[in-house]
Amino acid sequence: MIEASQFIGDLVSQIDNSIVGEYNDVDKRTYFCNTKWARKGKHITDALGQKFNIVDVKTDVWIEAIHETDPTIVLDKLSFLDPTYFITGTKLATNREWSIATNNLENKLPLVWLLEIISETGYGRGSSYDRSIEAKLFFLDETDPSQYYTSDHREQVVKPMQKLMIEFLEVVDNDRMYEAVENYRYKTFSRFGVEQENGVLQNILDANLSGVALDITLTRYKVNCKC
Repeated sequence: MIEASQFIGDLVSQIDNSIVGEYNDVDKRTYFCNTKWARKGKHITDALGQKFNIVDVKTDVWIEAIHETDPTIVLDKLSFLDPTYFITGTKLATNREWSIATNNLENKLPLVWLLEIISETGYGRGSSYDRSIEAKLFFLDETDPSQYYTSDHREQVVKPMQKLMIEFLEVVDNDRMYEAVENYRYKTFSRFGVEQENGVLQNILDANLSGVALDITLTRYKVNCKC
């Protein structure tokens, strides 16, 4: 049997990091109907592979970006955000694997983390369902606890990670192997850490991260075998 983590990893890999916009020469901004998880301080790349620094974002309206080396080059038409980095495991295993993967934080953010253990429900021969997978997923990006107020955390990090979560849900809904998701629960947090009665005490991963925790049940249909 294929592990549930592989199914979910395949879904995450289908998240589309492309967005299409139109540059406005008057206000020097590029207008997008969907900015997805774009955020200030990150990069965006055009169709030619040229990298731009994101200066500011108004969610689902515009992105202000400057070319890394040539300010006369503008961001226009098809563009690409940083792709997601997927990892699965327990807290300890994930922290170790994620920490040693690369020293460059940019190459492993935004992070989609599938927390082990996963609960599954199997179905008998008479059902069209193969299994239901109860999972907890975290959508995370870096934050600055020394400079950000709570409102900054939510605007600069939590909101983009909510958008990333929505993109994941759209992948599920568009995949015919899965039943459409009717409901799900998610939790936002300004600092990703261990919660106790007196609040968040320490980071779970060795980085300052913010984002969204998603609790979801994915119901997968059986594959018709022609053997």
